[in-house]
Amino acid sequence: MLHQSLLLLLLPLLLVALSHAEVVHYQNCVDSVDVCTVDQVRVDPCPQAAQRAACHVRRRRPSKMSFDFTPKFDADTLEASLVWVKSETELLPLITMDREACKATSCPVKSGQQQTYEINLPIEAKFPLSPYTIRWALQDPVSGKRCCFNLDIKVVR
Repeated sequence: MLHQSLLLLLLPLLLVALSHAEVVHYQNCVDSVDVCTVDQVRVDPCPQAAQRAACHVRRRRPSKMSFDFTPKFDADTLEASLVWVKSETELLPLITMDREACKATSCPVKSGQQQTYEINLPIEAKFPLSPYTIRWALQDPVSGKRCCFNLDIKVVR
């Protein structure tokens, strides 16, 4: 009886927590498909996710972004990168992002063990209002193997 009461109490809290971060559409990077599985990507807020549209992120407000990944490699540490994919040959990095991925996920990384990477991403006032394809990667600095995906966003007021 106590177990059912506890379940009834916690279920609404769990549903509220799950409803805040929207699961979004993304594309895996071709070079990381064999070395890492990106299981799910979430952006909070992103009401556009229901229509598989680009998430609208507001300038001067951080967006909470997270993803679950399962590496097929071991690594003592990971380096994070976030770039704007202007074209397949031109990538522009987000310089203000902390590159130490182990601050946002556990390290060392073990092959076959799912992990979550989560950060609050600052969207600065200087970002032009425009749609972007961004590429997010967590890379082993020793082997060069990485977990990587592309995501569409739109910077709005």
